[in-house]
Amino acid sequence: MKRLILMIQFLTRVPIPTNLKVDEDDFLHGIIYFPVVGLLIGMFIVSFHYIGYQLGGSFLAAVMAVVIEVFITGGLHLDGLGDTFDGVYSNRPKDRILEIMKDSRLGTNAALAIMMTLVLKIALIDSLAEDMVYGVLLLMPVFSKLCLIYGSKFSVYARSNGMGNLYIGKVTNLHLGIALFFTGVISLIHPWSFPYILLSYIFSLLYIKHITGKIDGMTGDTLGALSELSELFYLFYFLILGFLMKG
Repeated sequence: MKRLILMIQFLTRVPIPTNLKVDEDDFLHGIIYFPVVGLLIGMFIVSFHYIGYQLGGSFLAAVMAVVIEVFITGGLHLDGLGDTFDGVYSNRPKDRILEIMKDSRLGTNAALAIMMTLVLKIALIDSLAEDMVYGVLLLMPVFSKLCLIYGSKFSVYARSNGMGNLYIGKVTNLHLGIALFFTGVISLIHPWSFPYILLSYIFSLLYIKHITGKIDGMTGDTLGALSELSELFYLFYFLILGFLMKG
Protein backbone atom coordinates (compact mmCIF):
# COMPACT_ATOMS: atom_id res chain seq x y z
CA MET A 1 0.00 0.00 0.00
CA LYS A 2 2.87 2.37 0.78
CA ARG A 3 4.27 2.00 -2.72
CA LEU A 4 0.87 2.54 -4.33
CA ILE A 5 0.44 5.78 -2.37
CA LEU A 6 3.98 6.77 -3.36
CA MET A 7 3.18 6.25 -7.04
CA ILE A 8 0.00 8.32 -6.74
CA GLN A 9 2.03 11.11 -5.17
CA PHE A 10 4.74 10.74 -7.82
CA LEU A 11 2.51 10.68 -10.91
CA THR A 12 -0.39 12.91 -9.86
CA ARG A 13 -1.37 15.94 -7.84
CA VAL A 14 -3.99 14.02 -5.89
CA PRO A 15 -3.54 15.28 -2.32
CA ILE A 16 -2.70 12.44 0.07
CA PRO A 17 -1.81 13.93 3.46
CA THR A 18 0.88 11.52 4.54
CA ASN A 19 4.66 11.62 4.71
CA LEU A 20 6.16 8.35 3.59
CA LYS A 21 9.62 7.12 4.43
CA VAL A 22 10.82 5.77 1.11
CA ASP A 23 14.00 4.99 -0.80
CA GLU A 24 14.92 4.31 -4.41
CA ASP A 25 13.82 0.68 -4.11
CA ASP A 26 10.31 1.81 -3.24
CA PHE A 27 10.20 3.92 -6.39
CA LEU A 28 11.50 1.05 -8.51
CA HIS A 29 9.24 -1.66 -7.10
CA GLY A 30 6.30 0.74 -7.12
CA ILE A 31 6.37 0.79 -10.90
CA ILE A 32 4.02 -2.21 -10.92
CA TYR A 33 1.27 0.19 -9.81
CA PHE A 34 1.65 2.56 -12.76
CA PRO A 35 -1.42 1.10 -14.57
CA VAL A 36 -3.47 1.36 -11.36
CA VAL A 37 -2.54 5.03 -11.00
CA GLY A 38 -3.46 5.40 -14.67
CA LEU A 39 -6.94 4.07 -13.84
CA LEU A 40 -7.28 6.70 -11.12
CA ILE A 41 -6.34 9.42 -13.61
CA GLY A 42 -8.82 7.93 -16.06
CA MET A 43 -11.61 8.31 -13.51
CA PHE A 44 -10.94 12.04 -13.32
CA ILE A 45 -10.86 12.28 -17.13
CA VAL A 46 -14.19 10.48 -17.51
CA SER A 47 -15.83 12.53 -14.76
CA PHE A 48 -14.84 15.85 -16.30
CA HIS A 49 -15.76 14.66 -19.79
CA TYR A 50 -19.23 13.83 -18.50
CA ILE A 51 -19.56 17.25 -16.84
CA GLY A 52 -18.38 18.99 -20.00
CA TYR A 53 -20.81 17.01 -22.14
CA GLN A 54 -23.74 17.92 -19.92
CA LEU A 55 -22.77 21.58 -19.96
CA GLY A 56 -21.90 22.12 -23.61
CA GLY A 57 -21.69 19.00 -25.74
CA SER A 58 -18.91 16.81 -27.09
CA PHE A 59 -16.34 19.51 -27.89
CA LEU A 60 -16.42 21.07 -24.44
CA ALA A 61 -16.31 17.56 -22.99
CA ALA A 62 -13.14 16.79 -24.97
CA VAL A 63 -11.52 20.04 -23.84
CA MET A 64 -12.35 19.39 -20.21
CA ALA A 65 -11.04 15.82 -20.45
CA VAL A 66 -7.69 17.07 -21.74
CA VAL A 67 -7.51 19.94 -19.25
CA ILE A 68 -8.16 17.74 -16.21
CA GLU A 69 -5.49 15.26 -17.32
CA VAL A 70 -2.95 18.08 -17.54
CA PHE A 71 -4.06 19.41 -14.16
CA ILE A 72 -4.15 16.10 -12.32
CA THR A 73 -0.69 15.10 -13.59
CA GLY A 74 0.81 18.57 -13.26
CA GLY A 75 1.79 18.42 -16.93
CA LEU A 76 4.61 16.06 -15.93
CA HIS A 77 4.79 14.20 -19.22
CA LEU A 78 4.02 17.24 -21.36
CA ASP A 79 7.16 18.80 -19.94
CA GLY A 80 9.11 15.74 -21.03
CA LEU A 81 7.51 15.91 -24.47
CA GLY A 82 8.58 19.51 -24.90
CA ASP A 83 12.15 18.89 -23.71
CA THR A 84 12.43 15.85 -25.97
CA PHE A 85 11.33 17.71 -29.07
CA ASP A 86 13.58 20.67 -28.25
CA GLY A 87 16.60 18.41 -27.87
CA VAL A 88 16.19 15.37 -30.09
CA TYR A 89 15.03 17.37 -33.10
CA SER A 90 17.62 20.12 -32.79
CA ASN A 91 19.93 18.20 -35.15
CA ARG A 92 22.82 18.48 -32.69
CA PRO A 93 25.31 15.91 -31.36
CA LYS A 94 24.25 13.67 -28.45
CA ASP A 95 25.95 15.70 -25.70
CA ARG A 96 24.39 18.93 -26.93
CA ILE A 97 20.96 17.27 -27.23
CA LEU A 98 21.14 16.18 -23.59
CA GLU A 99 22.14 19.71 -22.55
CA ILE A 100 19.20 21.20 -24.43
CA MET A 101 16.81 18.73 -22.80
CA LYS A 102 17.97 19.86 -19.35
CA ASP A 103 17.35 23.53 -20.21
CA SER A 104 14.17 24.72 -18.48
CA ARG A 105 13.44 27.26 -21.21
CA LEU A 106 10.72 26.43 -23.75
CA GLY A 107 11.94 26.31 -27.34
CA THR A 108 9.99 26.49 -30.58
CA ASN A 109 9.97 22.72 -31.07
CA ALA A 110 8.68 22.22 -27.54
CA ALA A 111 5.90 24.78 -27.91
CA LEU A 112 4.77 23.31 -31.21
CA ALA A 113 4.89 19.72 -29.92
CA ILE A 114 2.85 20.52 -26.82
CA MET A 115 0.32 22.62 -28.74
CA MET A 116 -0.17 20.02 -31.48
CA THR A 117 -0.46 17.19 -28.95
CA LEU A 118 -3.18 18.98 -26.99
CA VAL A 119 -5.07 19.98 -30.13
CA LEU A 120 -4.89 16.45 -31.53
CA LYS A 121 -6.08 14.94 -28.24
CA ILE A 122 -9.09 17.24 -28.16
CA ALA A 123 -9.94 16.50 -31.80
CA LEU A 124 -9.53 12.74 -31.41
CA ILE A 125 -11.58 12.57 -28.22
CA ASP A 126 -14.30 14.67 -29.83
CA SER A 127 -14.33 12.23 -32.77
CA LEU A 128 -14.76 9.06 -30.69
CA ALA A 129 -18.00 7.12 -31.02
CA GLU A 130 -20.39 8.03 -28.22
CA ASP A 131 -20.90 4.43 -27.14
CA MET A 132 -17.18 3.83 -26.52
CA VAL A 133 -15.84 7.20 -25.36
CA TYR A 134 -15.99 6.58 -21.60
CA GLY A 135 -14.35 3.18 -21.73
CA VAL A 136 -11.63 4.55 -24.00
CA LEU A 137 -10.91 7.56 -21.81
CA LEU A 138 -10.91 5.52 -18.62
CA LEU A 139 -8.21 3.23 -20.00
CA MET A 140 -6.15 5.78 -21.95
CA PRO A 141 -3.82 6.71 -19.05
CA VAL A 142 -3.61 3.05 -18.01
CA PHE A 143 -1.92 2.21 -21.29
CA SER A 144 0.23 5.34 -21.35
CA LYS A 145 1.61 4.29 -17.96
CA LEU A 146 2.18 0.77 -19.28
CA CYS A 147 4.25 2.31 -22.07
CA LEU A 148 6.41 3.96 -19.41
CA ILE A 149 7.15 0.49 -18.08
CA TYR A 150 7.97 -0.80 -21.57
CA GLY A 151 10.20 2.23 -22.11
CA SER A 152 12.06 1.57 -18.86
CA LYS A 153 12.33 -2.18 -19.32
CA PHE A 154 13.63 -2.31 -22.87
CA SER A 155 16.12 0.56 -22.90
CA VAL A 156 19.28 1.86 -21.25
CA TYR A 157 19.83 5.19 -19.56
CA ALA A 158 21.41 7.85 -21.75
CA ARG A 159 22.70 9.97 -18.86
CA SER A 160 25.01 9.27 -15.94
CA ASN A 161 22.40 10.49 -13.42
CA GLY A 162 18.89 11.91 -13.20
CA MET A 163 15.27 11.01 -12.38
CA GLY A 164 15.03 8.47 -15.18
CA ASN A 165 17.78 6.47 -13.55
CA LEU A 166 15.21 5.28 -11.00
CA TYR A 167 13.61 3.09 -13.65
CA ILE A 168 15.37 2.93 -16.99
CA GLY A 169 17.28 -0.32 -17.39
CA LYS A 170 16.24 -1.52 -13.92
CA VAL A 171 12.71 -2.85 -14.47
CA THR A 172 12.62 -6.64 -14.13
CA ASN A 173 10.50 -9.27 -15.86
CA LEU A 174 8.55 -9.66 -12.60
CA HIS A 175 7.75 -5.94 -12.52
CA LEU A 176 6.57 -6.07 -16.12
CA GLY A 177 4.56 -9.25 -15.56
CA ILE A 178 2.67 -7.85 -12.58
CA ALA A 179 1.99 -4.58 -14.39
CA LEU A 180 0.68 -6.52 -17.41
CA PHE A 181 -1.58 -8.53 -15.09
CA PHE A 182 -3.03 -5.34 -13.62
CA THR A 183 -3.47 -3.91 -17.11
CA GLY A 184 -5.18 -7.07 -18.34
CA VAL A 185 -7.64 -7.08 -15.46
CA ILE A 186 -8.41 -3.38 -15.89
CA SER A 187 -8.85 -3.92 -19.65
CA LEU A 188 -11.90 -6.08 -18.94
CA ILE A 189 -13.70 -2.73 -18.72
CA HIS A 190 -13.34 -2.42 -22.50
CA PRO A 191 -12.39 -5.74 -24.22
CA TRP A 192 -11.41 -3.99 -27.47
CA SER A 193 -8.48 -2.54 -25.55
CA PHE A 194 -6.80 -5.96 -25.24
CA PRO A 195 -5.10 -5.78 -28.66
CA TYR A 196 -3.58 -2.48 -27.61
CA ILE A 197 -1.48 -4.27 -25.00
CA LEU A 198 0.52 -5.70 -27.90
CA LEU A 199 0.23 -2.58 -30.06
CA SER A 200 1.54 -0.39 -27.24
CA TYR A 201 4.49 -2.77 -26.85
CA ILE A 202 5.32 -2.49 -30.56
CA PHE A 203 4.87 1.29 -30.51
CA SER A 204 7.14 1.59 -27.46
CA LEU A 205 9.89 -0.53 -29.02
CA LEU A 206 9.82 1.53 -32.23
CA TYR A 207 9.97 4.73 -30.21
CA ILE A 208 12.86 3.41 -28.07
CA LYS A 209 14.77 2.43 -31.20
CA HIS A 210 14.26 5.89 -32.70
CA ILE A 211 15.35 7.77 -29.58
CA THR A 212 18.27 5.44 -28.90
CA GLY A 213 19.51 6.16 -32.40
CA LYS A 214 19.70 9.84 -31.41
CA ILE A 215 21.09 9.77 -27.86
CA ASP A 216 22.13 6.13 -27.23
CA GLY A 217 19.37 5.46 -24.73
CA MET A 218 16.38 6.94 -22.95
CA THR A 219 15.91 9.65 -20.31
CA GLY A 220 13.10 10.73 -18.02
CA ASP A 221 12.10 13.34 -20.61
CA THR A 222 11.88 10.83 -23.44
CA LEU A 223 9.77 8.58 -21.20
CA GLY A 224 7.41 11.50 -20.69
CA ALA A 225 7.23 12.02 -24.43
CA LEU A 226 6.51 8.32 -24.90
CA SER A 227 3.59 8.59 -22.48
CA GLU A 228 2.06 11.52 -24.35
CA LEU A 229 2.62 10.12 -27.84
CA SER A 230 1.26 6.72 -26.83
CA GLU A 231 -2.02 8.38 -25.84
CA LEU A 232 -2.33 9.87 -29.32
CA PHE A 233 -1.60 6.46 -30.83
CA TYR A 234 -4.20 4.91 -28.50
CA LEU A 235 -6.86 7.41 -29.54
CA PHE A 236 -6.06 6.89 -33.23
CA TYR A 237 -6.43 3.14 -32.67
CA PHE A 238 -9.97 3.54 -31.32
CA LEU A 239 -10.88 6.14 -33.93
CA ILE A 240 -9.94 3.68 -36.69
CA LEU A 241 -11.62 0.82 -34.82
CA GLY A 242 -14.83 2.81 -34.52
CA PHE A 243 -14.72 3.63 -38.23
CA LEU A 244 -14.26 -0.04 -39.17
CA MET A 245 -17.07 -1.15 -36.85
CA LYS A 246 -19.42 1.34 -38.50
CA GLY A 247 -18.47 -0.04 -41.91
